[in-house]
Amino acid sequence: MSWVRRGLLELWAMVILAGIVGFLGPFGTYLDAEFPARAWNWFTHLMGAYVLVRPTIWLLIAIANATSLPRNALLFWGVLLSSFPLTLVWVWGGGVFFHALGGFTGILPLALLSAVAILVVVWWAKRIDAQLSDGHQPHRDRIASFADDTPVRAAAPERDEALGEPLDDSGMPRLQRRLSKAFAGPIVALQSEDHYVRVHGAGSSELLLMRLRDAIAEMDECPGQQVHRSWWVAREGIASVESDGRNRVIRLTNGEFAPVARDSISSLERQGFLKTSSS
Repeated sequence: MSWVRRGLLELWAMVILAGIVGFLGPFGTYLDAEFPARAWNWFTHLMGAYVLVRPTIWLLIAIANATSLPRNALLFWGVLLSSFPLTLVWVWGGGVFFHALGGFTGILPLALLSAVAILVVVWWAKRIDAQLSDGHQPHRDRIASFADDTPVRAAAPERDEALGEPLDDSGMPRLQRRLSKAFAGPIVALQSEDHYVRVHGAGSSELLLMRLRDAIAEMDECPGQQVHRSWWVAREGIASVESDGRNRVIRLTNGEFAPVARDSISSLERQGFLKTSSS
């Protein structure tokens, strides 16, 4: 199971990290004990931070998915902020080592470094897990976006070798062929996320490693509009359009919300694309 492998990879990385830090002996720990004892002490300290920071990363990913906020920025700043409660935990319940650092201001730099180190561990484990998955699926590449558990697919669409063109697929847009069989279609919207595109379906979503404009091109003749620099919406995917002053937000048939760029509202209304909007 992928999540088990991810957990083992993260644990292995924490062991290596503890060994490196124990060897270097920062914060005055080099002379406190021999290397094995230093490595073990740092492993327990780092695992204590892991117990707090790892669930924080899961929570931040869920928030990013629910709000369409930039995932990487939210993760970075959210993990940095998590170092403050981690510092308080170490101040209140830490042992002699933490008390020797001189209270909150002395422990905070250690908590910051620990939180960032755990974020790097999670990123590393995600990349290695993606490479292992890729090795087991040579005909359907799977790679992963940063700290995200949604499968990412980068497989090219099937092509007619004689003509070099995408194969006809009974009216289905070419983009649909990039998705897994488990994808609950039809495609209702496309959302740009860094170097990826999240394809929203009626009951699920998947990530593809491609640019938004390329994904839009592969929707072929499917009626829809790019309503925001990061969003394309299929006409059939609109459940309603909500108004908030000068702003418009499209509620999709799958319950998600897509923002409408303010400078595009007039044009989209003239085309009748937002005619379902409510006051």
